Amino acid sequence: MSNRINPMDQGLLGKIGNKIGETGTSKTVDAGKSATGKEASAAAAGSETVELTSGGKLLERLEKSLADIPTVDRARVDAVKAQIENGEYKIDADKIADAMLRLDQEIDGG
Repeated sequence: MSNRINPMDQGLLGKIGNKIGETGTSKTVDAGKSATGKEASAAAAGSETVELTSGGKLLERLEKSLADIPTVDRARVDAVKAQIENGEYKIDADKIADAMLRLDQEIDGG
């Protein structure tokens, strides 16, 4: 297995990053409006504009996407647990070995 780290490919994260890079996000805080927390301190200093970098936009969008995904698929865990307890769970060592070899090849760059 290689210890080399390749740059991020244009998978899901890269595509999200590209989409975020296409849109500009800025927020203006008006001193005349009622604000709380950080906005209140910005309002006290006058009108401020904050723009997120593309990396910040990516992180914001990823956070929102990940918030909707359950951390554990409880139904799947229960099904596998029941199979193990009943002696019905089968491990395909060849499939696991093939997946490990494919992962190693992807990490090594092909």
